[in-house]
Formats: sequence, structure tokens, C-alpha cells
Amino acid sequence: MEATSISGNIWFIDTNVLAHWVLGEGGVLKFFCEQLKLPCDFLNVYLGRYQTSLMFIDEIVRQRRNGLPDEFYVSALATNELFSSIRDEVRSILLFKGGIPISRWRDSRNNPQIPEECYEHIYGLTLASFDTLFENHGITIIPEASPWEDGTYWSICSSILFLIRESKTQDATLLTTAILNRADSFVTLDTPLIRSAKQALQDGYGLHLLNPTEGLQALRGKGVPQF
Repeated sequence: MEATSISGNIWFIDTNVLAHWVLGEGGVLKFFCEQLKLPCDFLNVYLGRYQTSLMFIDEIVRQRRNGLPDEFYVSALATNELFSSIRDEVRSILLFKGGIPISRWRDSRNNPQIPEECYEHIYGLTLASFDTLFENHGITIIPEASPWEDGTYWSICSSILFLIRESKTQDATLLTTAILNRADSFVTLDTPLIRSAKQALQDGYGLHLLNPTEGLQALRGKGVPQF
């Protein structure tokens, strides 16, 4: 499958933005906080962190229902990474609840076990979120680009890895897929990546790296990037 927008712009959305929407609007965070009997203030702090992602995704769904010709994609790799992002957020809440100092959170030996019944409920909430995001064609899942189908794949992917300081393998893979599908914008919460890659990707491939706030402004017609 290839992005085929004719009259509108093509957007790709990063894992972290979708994960925040599933955690917030999808009810995953609310369920888990209730399970752990955490105060409402804790939930509200987290929802505040997610707010720009929630508003951006909600605006996509609303405008697509109203006939917006822009097309919005998420790569298959990003949907797989989404589960990892949700797991990491759940683990951080368990570490907080257990009183583990933040300085020790990165040590994998401290990773808490997520109860199976909690996982099953979170999985169900995530699939229900997928129905909202993908089944009504607001956002479309697209396969990763392949080096066997495009001779420029390796040159694009390797240049991102070598020349963009903050890039990681998954970043290069997602960005290469977006570039080969002629994306106009890639929306992410990865501020270091935006800072280090924004100008190079815009100059080299016409790809605009935006955070959700900028994406929301563009959708609403304020401060629209010049595509």
C-alpha cells in the first residue's frame, strides 16, 4: 500500500503521539489509576501531559468526518511500538506507586511485573481505541517501505542515521517510510529529533517535522506550514 492523496496533504504520525491518545482518550490510564487507587490529581497531571496529543488526534478524527481531504497515516512499525510505549508508561506508574526512586527507573532489574488481568483489560481498551482511530478511516495503517521496492531506501535511511545526531534506528525507519510515501508532515513528541532533524528533512525531502501543537494549529488553519 502507498499513500495516494491527490488534493490534500499527507501526514504521518509517530508512536508517542498515538500512545498518549490511547492512554488518555482510550481510558487506559484511568483504568490503571483506579486499579491502583491513585488520587484523581495523579490522573489529571498525566492527562495534562497528554493534552496536546489528545487535541491533535481528536481534531484529525473530527475533520476527517467532515470531509477533510488530507490523509493521515501511521506505519505498521509504529502500531507495534505503541504497545511498548503503553507498557513503559504503565511500568512507570507501578514504580511510582512502589516508591522506587526515579534514578533507578532505567535499571531493567527494577521493572515491575504487570498483572495478567491488567494486561488483558489494557489490551482490550487499546483495541477499542484502534476501532476509533483506524476503522472509520480517520487514520490509516500503512506497511513499512521496503528497500526491495525502492532503490533510494538505503540512501535515505542511512543518511538519517549518520547525519542526524538524535536519530535512532526506529526513527530512521519511520521517517524513511514517510519520505518514500511523499509525506508533507511527520508529527512527533520527540523534541530532540525535531530540533536536530527539522531543517535537514525539510530542505532535503520537503518533510516538515511538527510537534502536536504545531500540527493542531496547521489543521485549524493557524500558522500553517508552507507545503
